[in-house]
Amino acid sequence: MLFLLFGFTCVLIFTYMDKKLQKDIDRNAVLHIIKTYTPKRQQPFDYQTTVRVKAVKATNQPSGKLKQNENHNLKKQQSIKYQPTLKVNAVNVTNQPSGKLKHLAKSKHVEYKEESCDIETERYYFQHRKKKTNLFINFTPIGGSDWRFLSTIHCVDLNETIFTKSKEERKHLTPKCSYNAVYLESKNHSKDIPIFQFPDKCLKRVISKFCTDKSTVPNIVHYIWLGKREFEFIYFVSFYSTHKNQKPCLIFLYFDILPFGKWWDILPKFVNNIVYIKITPPTEISGKKVKWVEHKSDIMRLKILKEYGGIYLDTDQYVLRSLNEFRNKDCTMGMGHDGAMASALIIAAKNSTFINIWIDSYKSYNPNIWGANSVTMARILCRKYPQHVFVHEHHCLFFPHGSVLYDQNYKWSHSYGLHLYSKVTRKKEVQKWNLVTIRKLNNTIGAVFRYVLFGSKELCD
Repeated sequence: MLFLLFGFTCVLIFTYMDKKLQKDIDRNAVLHIIKTYTPKRQQPFDYQTTVRVKAVKATNQPSGKLKQNENHNLKKQQSIKYQPTLKVNAVNVTNQPSGKLKHLAKSKHVEYKEESCDIETERYYFQHRKKKTNLFINFTPIGGSDWRFLSTIHCVDLNETIFTKSKEERKHLTPKCSYNAVYLESKNHSKDIPIFQFPDKCLKRVISKFCTDKSTVPNIVHYIWLGKREFEFIYFVSFYSTHKNQKPCLIFLYFDILPFGKWWDILPKFVNNIVYIKITPPTEISGKKVKWVEHKSDIMRLKILKEYGGIYLDTDQYVLRSLNEFRNKDCTMGMGHDGAMASALIIAAKNSTFINIWIDSYKSYNPNIWGANSVTMARILCRKYPQHVFVHEHHCLFFPHGSVLYDQNYKWSHSYGLHLYSKVTRKKEVQKWNLVTIRKLNNTIGAVFRYVLFGSKELCD
């Protein structure tokens, strides 16, 4: 009798251990799936099906109980090789051919390509177990609902006036200050435009009177232009996207040498609120010689935001919708695809605490590493001082992975802006873009440029 009772007890114990072990294996399988199918940073993504993850559950293949060897320890049991199944719901948001979703579990190396920042955000929050804060509540998508790019539309004829403005609308706004008055003078643009210095007391008074509302951040945009360079088509589209979608009070262009070229001559006819500010780029930072022109721009943009506040943009950053909702915060930054803080778009109040901390970090300036004091330092400071900066996760404020701009149609319906990486990627291809070539440019950049210039992302007939 005792022998039977002992045997029955052993059976119960082994049954319990078997179920517990199975749960552990299933749990580890889920973690393995998430780790395996999460795209590695700074790698090109080639998988072209969008997946909106609703639930994850691991099951065994083939079906049936796994045979377990009682002589093996738990560690060996967990290393049993089998293929789990990942249950997902597929959402077709691009112009890729329809069809059944490939089972992700069949391949050890799944290549994945980003499709839309709203889906990327859901994926990010799911994978990092972060509490979802309804980032897109009351959010109006842009670009329409059909992202397959299967049809064409009639775009504006190049012989017509693309930007219809009256002569009065094309008059340039110029800040003016006297002892007891501040005003914006409207006059025809000419070569004898006034050049301001940095910092400038008159500009401070102008910002205070005309560009400041109830928001913490004034509605002004800052661009920096260093070196003798031609003002190419891509820069024209950036300025025009800001003028059209952000509608800033003024656009400040800081330069050491003025740009030149066809599109520079055209720009003032359609963007009539540019203020020209002459600057002298620093040659040293904290007693160390500056090697990179980007480092000069990095420190200057922080000093500009400290002095005036506003929205800083790189000249190849595109604004797709208004950024006004972020103007109520002391400082806002977007997270890049590599996890770094994106410094091509910074929204900050005058004398922002976070900007001051960031400037102070340049006491340990490293001239030998390209992003040490910019994107890398910003990430460190964002983690250290989260109370002083709002970080928008993930990709919607700044940019997706650079590869999706050229080789696919990324769905930017929920994006605030995109960054082109014009100085580091496909320079020859970028130089070929103009009002003719973008009409049939079937990728993300083509769609964005058509949306900005023609009012529609669709291919032209």
